[in-house]
Amino acid sequence: MRNQMLLYAAAVFGVPSVLAALPIREAQAQVVFQAAGPTAESIQATVELFRAALGGDDNRNLGPQSTGHREINWDGGGSTDTTDPVTPFDVFLNTRGARFTTPGKGLSQAPPTGGTQGGLATLFNNPDYADIFKTFSAPRLFTPVGNRLVNGLFFLPGSAGATPATVIGFGAVFTDVDSPGARVRHHSTFIDYFDTEDRMIFRGLVPASPGDGTFSFFGIVFDDARIARVRITVGDARPGPDDIDVRDIVMMDDFLYGEPQAVP
Repeated sequence: MRNQMLLYAAAVFGVPSVLAALPIREAQAQVVFQAAGPTAESIQATVELFRAALGGDDNRNLGPQSTGHREINWDGGGSTDTTDPVTPFDVFLNTRGARFTTPGKGLSQAPPTGGTQGGLATLFNNPDYADIFKTFSAPRLFTPVGNRLVNGLFFLPGSAGATPATVIGFGAVFTDVDSPGARVRHHSTFIDYFDTEDRMIFRGLVPASPGDGTFSFFGIVFDDARIARVRITVGDARPGPDDIDVRDIVMMDDFLYGEPQAVP
């Protein structure tokens, strides 16, 4: 691909992904960050590098900023509540400029187990989930219910979804992405990136690590704020009570993305 510079910042442990990322359209510069391993510490350094590449501080719930980035860790100040599935998921729409939807029943925040409603184990009627999923930032994870697709749209913080926005980069932490060729024979989890004309500009294949409760990270930073939407495919089957070994069920943790900039 002409005039494209693709840089990788990777720290992959265990079994690395066969192909980390698929650039779709020509871009001036992209930096891909990926890591996978058995513990949160396995990916921590790569997540920190990604934060630095996004630039500036975590702006949290501040109004629109010209620099910095935003993060969502689903933890609600340490809440262990399991939230009812809902779509659109607008909890962070006004404060952090992000809306999430799914074609399924909805999106939920839940700890692997425990809390007032029993966590993922109770949400999906599957006691094994208490052991096979771990949190990167405790205590809760994020998951679609009744589907495996998650769409993310960006808006100017403080606009309550009235002002569309783009971001310079987006990355996410996943737990229990299994190894291609072992339980699954393809990449079960990936992130598609779209521009303001809804053209796919990149597909990132999330690296895997064998075993239960492992961690994976994938993120990309462009040289300008061109990402208007992301679509996350979370595992190769939706969570539920009847999982079998040949399926790869995956949960999500922290989302990190550039400061949303209003679309001109």
